[in-house]
Amino acid sequence: MSGNSGRVYLTKMGLLNIKKNRTMSVASVLVLLSCLTLVGLVILAALNLSAMYTKFSQRNVIMVFLKPSLTQGEISQLGLEIQAMDNVEECNFISSQEAFERIAGANGEDYALLHDLDVQFMPSSFEVVPEDMGRFGDLVTQLTALNGGIERVRHFQDLANQLEALKNALSIVGVVGIVLLLLVSLFIISSTIKTAMYSRQQEIKVMKSVGASTSFIRWPFFVEGIALGVCGSLAALLVVFVVYSALGRALDPLLGRLVSGFRLLSFGSQFPLLLPSFLGIGLLTGGGGSMLTISRYLKEQIYQSSELD
Repeated sequence: MSGNSGRVYLTKMGLLNIKKNRTMSVASVLVLLSCLTLVGLVILAALNLSAMYTKFSQRNVIMVFLKPSLTQGEISQLGLEIQAMDNVEECNFISSQEAFERIAGANGEDYALLHDLDVQFMPSSFEVVPEDMGRFGDLVTQLTALNGGIERVRHFQDLANQLEALKNALSIVGVVGIVLLLLVSLFIISSTIKTAMYSRQQEIKVMKSVGASTSFIRWPFFVEGIALGVCGSLAALLVVFVVYSALGRALDPLLGRLVSGFRLLSFGSQFPLLLPSFLGIGLLTGGGGSMLTISRYLKEQIYQSSELD
């Protein structure tokens, strides 16, 4: 048996090995599925945190809320003081009415119950746009230090920095967990291939005795490892889709309130990134595990044969 017909036969044998070693094959797929599910969720979490960070960073404004007791003249004078500060590009006055309309427009039906309330419950404010974001903190300090008329100063830089720190921590923890699970996946797949090799030990010896090449002998086990890797990858992609969709339905309303209008990135938009990543890891783990195992096994057989000679 040689050529294409031999390859087809050995490919079928590799796929049959999965059925014969059902328990180990299922364990391999499940471990790889767990690993890749974690990989996918960590990637998606990091991408969403990055998107939130970008959205916060783009809101490079400082809101200076005013005391309700200020007269129009005092408000105008305070606006001139702020505009005269170093690193101020714009200083726009936001009345209580405009602030109410902004919130109502951004949140729609969630603010329907407030339509009978006096809009004055929303404080007037100045929206301050810095010229240089590198000196953002200095400007916040100057505005906070203003005497009289200032109720409070709000900005989003602290929250943006917290999101960045959370993203970095998630990346570190995720990488460590992913590496550990990949090692476990590699071990389980190697054990599955090893079981298949020992069950076909006699057949391998016969193939070697009639002059079969090493690559010819390796092929069915390589096919088995690749098949396990692909199955684990596609199953994990499906699990990530289901879990991520459920998280989206649960978290989107909350995130929309935390960051006006923000929604989790759609799974479809990230699919072109996830699919090759999952398949690449699956093929590397499955194919790599099988090649390492069969290479070690064949070396052991050569060593044992030389000792007998």
